[in-house]
Amino acid sequence: MYKQEEEKEEMSDQQEFYAATVEQALDRASETLGVARDRLDFEVLDEGSTGFLGIGTRDARILIRGSDPQENTVVASPNHAVQFEAPEEEQQVSSAETWQGTEQLMEETVTSPALETPHSLILAVDEFMTTLIDAMGLDATVDAHDVGDAVVVDVATEQTGLFIGQKGETIDAIQYLLNVAVYKDRPFVKRLVVDSEGYRQRRVEAIQGMAHRTARRAVRERRPLSLPPMSAAERRVVHLFLKENPKVTTSSDGKDENRRVVVSPV
Repeated sequence: MYKQEEEKEEMSDQQEFYAATVEQALDRASETLGVARDRLDFEVLDEGSTGFLGIGTRDARILIRGSDPQENTVVASPNHAVQFEAPEEEQQVSSAETWQGTEQLMEETVTSPALETPHSLILAVDEFMTTLIDAMGLDATVDAHDVGDAVVVDVATEQTGLFIGQKGETIDAIQYLLNVAVYKDRPFVKRLVVDSEGYRQRRVEAIQGMAHRTARRAVRERRPLSLPPMSAAERRVVHLFLKENPKVTTSSDGKDENRRVVVSPV
């Protein structure tokens, strides 16, 4: 069981909305929720960016508090997901988070029967990634395919290290751009995950190993222990991996890039 603090972090009475500008995001929130703009309780999370030569463009992002969630649905927007049954912490999560973190990705997902992915979505994903790879000057092949609960884009290149980047920062940024570009003007269908040479699965396994060792040490030393700072998606990997362990509980502590999982003995 997650501690109350982590549950609050993912509470469904908060929703994020995206648009080209903050004003447009407020209009979208007002229309979707049926609440006048001047009565919205909101926070600007990201004012957005026009990018450079079309690369790096991102929408403005606002957080609306006190609205009813769409059950088992992630709001359709550049970074939002759609009608698949999500895990506990993913009842209202954008695909931007899914990758970031992103976002993600690396969380364990409980899915309903696989939704059919429109062929046009696969083509859009393939086209964007091919264009982006060419702009990066990489010699690579792109393969976008449906895996049931997500569309995975495998990028094969001899420059894998460059494509993934230090601690996965580059591949995560690319995954974020993909979600923003593809879902900007269309409803969300499935999570879009960018991978290369099995990096995502190796990262999940590494995080699970770290979580297992930390849990054993926390029980042995009878004190809470903190893992290194992680993205929201990576923290979910830890929570999901340890939630069946009756000897420990998990919570999150810290803010922004310093947020981390704390493993405590029962």
